[in-house]
Amino acid sequence: MEMGHTWISRHELYLRDEYISKTRALGTVLSLTLLILLTGCSSTSQQASYQGAEYSAVAQVVDAAAVPTAPAPASTVKEKPLNLTPLSGFDDDWGYEGAAGENFSDSYTRLLILSDIPAYRHGEGDAGDSLPVMGYEKRGWLSRFLVGRDFSINLTANVTVGGFESTIPLATVGHVSDSNGEQWNRVIHHSKANFPLFLVKADGSASVPIVKLTVNGTQSYTSRGAAAAVQVALGVARASAGPASVITRLSEQATKDKARAIDDAISRLFSSGVTEEHWTDRDLRFWRVTSNNAPQGVKVSFSIPDDTTDWNSKSSPVGSWIITFDHPRPSIFSDWRVCSTSNFPRCATSRQAALKNIHKEIDVSQVLNYKLTSDPQGLGSIKAFISQQDWYTSAQLSFVNPSAKSAAADAFCRRILNEVGGLGLNGTDARIVLWSVVKGLPMAGNVDFSAASSCNEPLNEVAGDRI
Repeated sequence: MEMGHTWISRHELYLRDEYISKTRALGTVLSLTLLILLTGCSSTSQQASYQGAEYSAVAQVVDAAAVPTAPAPASTVKEKPLNLTPLSGFDDDWGYEGAAGENFSDSYTRLLILSDIPAYRHGEGDAGDSLPVMGYEKRGWLSRFLVGRDFSINLTANVTVGGFESTIPLATVGHVSDSNGEQWNRVIHHSKANFPLFLVKADGSASVPIVKLTVNGTQSYTSRGAAAAVQVALGVARASAGPASVITRLSEQATKDKARAIDDAISRLFSSGVTEEHWTDRDLRFWRVTSNNAPQGVKVSFSIPDDTTDWNSKSSPVGSWIITFDHPRPSIFSDWRVCSTSNFPRCATSRQAALKNIHKEIDVSQVLNYKLTSDPQGLGSIKAFISQQDWYTSAQLSFVNPSAKSAAADAFCRRILNEVGGLGLNGTDARIVLWSVVKGLPMAGNVDFSAASSCNEPLNEVAGDRI
């Protein structure tokens, strides 16, 4: 009887626990159902509000379309174009409203690059007149040991016209900061004028210079020393290829190789980072100077970021440069120029006046020893070039033959004029070379070159102005 009572008690406990569990489960289900219903109502009300707004907008559009309105007036304010090159600027003084300079046809000129960066002398002038200073700020040794930094930025001009090509680094700024220490490199070229002459041909070729202005910048956390390497590459190029006085068939390739070597070195050093380029083709017919003889041409301005770790930081101007060309010169054998609008020394008002002065002043030995290439053995002179030709040797044999020397003299003069012209010099200099060869080089036999038709006019043109 006691056992039965115990069993009934346990059974009742079991039924009671099951009832409680089912009641809790039902409550949970009801709570979830209520939550879902509330969420659905909220979503429905939001959807209704969205739809109401949509229908209201549609109604407004329909009503607006139903009422005719006057067309909106066209905007008269021109939007400013984007500045895609924040570190460099470009300007051009050579307009197309007409030429105001000289005639470069069949004349020589050379590249000129001038800057407007003001000179600053330490210790002179008022403090207010001094230029803003970009200091040499050092980093702590621990920072340099943990994280190396390299900042380099470079402005380069590349000019190509005819057989002339040159790549000129104008400004280089660099800072290397790593476990080896601190190194700053800052180079500014204020003016560049020691370039070879080149001929602007009378047929119009080599009369349109192509100018490319490039800013290359790199920032990295590894030491590359791009700024210092640019100066090393420039020094190697100068040492390996001596400057020619004039661009001819003999020196053209060496000049191009030198320019492209510098350009390739800069491209490799700044292969990653920021690059800005400005390209322009400028016809020398529009070359000009100002009323006070100040040069005009293509202008490029250069800025560097204040924060060398952020290209988007505010930038500060370094300066600007003018890329232009010298006044035309009729001959490579004299520095007389044609400057109808200028009063520079040794400037004539016309080409004819300049030629008269040139013919008066030229010297036979100066012309014959003029170096066409930088050959250290002296084999690059005009005298060496002429005397090494096979036709020169064969002409000497004909000059000793009385029956052949007249025709040989005529052919000899024609050959000199053609060969000098083939080098890339103009007709004026070809006639000067002929006059110098006849006067200065020994000839076999007694030859009257003035009697030969191909010799008479060129020789008299030079000799006539020397009287």
